[in-house]
Amino acid sequence: MQDKLRILENIKTIDFNAFDVRLWIIKKSTNAGQHSYRALSASIDGLDADLVATLRKFFFGVEQQVEPIRELSAYSALTVDTDEDRALVHTVDATDFAAIINKINLGADNEPVTDIQEFHNAWALVVEFKFNEHCFYAFSKVKGGWNLKRVSTISSWTFSDGDFKKIDVCNTFSFRNYFDFIAFGENVFIRDKANYELGLNIREGLEAKRDVLVDALAEHGIITSVDDLKIAIGNNKTLLRRLVSAEETRYFEDQQFIEDMKAIIVEHQWEINVDDDGKFVIDENNIDLFLKLINDKRFISLIKKQMVDADRVEIVQPANNAD
Repeated sequence: MQDKLRILENIKTIDFNAFDVRLWIIKKSTNAGQHSYRALSASIDGLDADLVATLRKFFFGVEQQVEPIRELSAYSALTVDTDEDRALVHTVDATDFAAIINKINLGADNEPVTDIQEFHNAWALVVEFKFNEHCFYAFSKVKGGWNLKRVSTISSWTFSDGDFKKIDVCNTFSFRNYFDFIAFGENVFIRDKANYELGLNIREGLEAKRDVLVDALAEHGIITSVDDLKIAIGNNKTLLRRLVSAEETRYFEDQQFIEDMKAIIVEHQWEINVDDDGKFVIDENNIDLFLKLINDKRFISLIKKQMVDADRVEIVQPANNAD
């Protein structure tokens, strides 16, 4: 992670005021489970400073509002919500963000927005910031898509110079003034994990890996039934995360780990049975415990001496002995 921290420090030396800013409206369509994207260029007038300020806030924070990024953690299937001064780091090619950026990089070949109706059901905003060799792609998810058919029942007024004035809101859009995640080079810096996963089809990626990993467990002689395990996991995001995290640990490839796991199950009388061939019999009643154990995520706390489950684990390095 030290190399990512160096990238972060280099970002902080860039002259943000020199950026050329372009706004892209992203449309998404799905056919037979396959997603495709369009990037529509939108002309902006007087918004550059606001968007650059939002980019700066993402990295540097704003006093008493948003903490600057001080620490980084690698994004993984079981990443939990982070501290306010910590961002997650993932790779651009790991999600659909690469396809979206490729569309944006078509530049003038993309259609411009010329009619307000083209904003209808927009899926996301991406702001492109360029200066010399530096390029950022900042993503902001449009929750639910802009729906131009909605009729507002609220009248908007402004107060200036002692007078109230009515504002025509028919062509007014709301921007959250906050980016969910930003691509820079091959890295994606994430400050809103939920929108990152919502925007870039993380669940679908997990479902694809589910089938691969279930087959791997079967090939290693660990489970009795591929179909039963797939059905037990289904599309439950928590279970999918736990299964996919097994790809990172790969403890299931260690036969001694599996034998130790069986012994612990017997010792504590947990309801995970094995068949005559020593394979685990998994169903919807024990799948949660099985996935925790296969990832070694059940512990005895040092102080309370209680057994606990923890999806996020950080190895504690022993303290150096004093001379």
